[in-house]
Amino acid sequence: METAEKVDWAALNAHAAGRPARRLVTKAIAAAGGSRQPGTVLDLGAGAGADSLQFARHGWTVHAYDSDDTLAARLVENERMTGSVHFHHTDIAAVESFPAAQIVYSTYTLGLLGPEALLQVWEKLVAALPRGGVMAVDFFGTNDSWAERPDVATLPLEQIDAMFRGFQVIDRSVRDEDGRFLADKKRWHVITTLARKLR
Repeated sequence: METAEKVDWAALNAHAAGRPARRLVTKAIAAAGGSRQPGTVLDLGAGAGADSLQFARHGWTVHAYDSDDTLAARLVENERMTGSVHFHHTDIAAVESFPAAQIVYSTYTLGLLGPEALLQVWEKLVAALPRGGVMAVDFFGTNDSWAERPDVATLPLEQIDAMFRGFQVIDRSVRDEDGRFLADKKRWHVITTLARKLR
């Protein structure tokens, strides 16, 4: 099993550059009131940028964060969009504060911050959302094969629910199945939550 530190993220992201945006993008936009008055999105772990660019196509201003700069080469696409993507080439855990945003979006990334950094970053992300703002995020659950690794945060559902205290959960889905990561077999246990901040 490759550890997160040894993964060639540039190669992985380049390979994923042509994939379509996840349906979670559309759900997040709808939960935030649609695209009639688009606002700001934080995309944590933007990767090759398919989701960031989809938000921008709908008129949203996206602050995309990733430690790999694959997305930077695609920002020429901004010229053909009503929104825009501002890329931040950085370690998410090192960000002191995030811009105010109507949507916080992150897939398959927050758990890779590790248990301690995840909680620190989570507080900053919650603070960036106003009342009515939307969280659309993945967490790794305890059945995930990475649960044995101390550098990956894998969370029981009770802890995830506690993190969403003060939110209304709109939608939740669970992926709990055998699959692959790069060339290796992997058990995926990924809990996706779409929620609106109440206060």
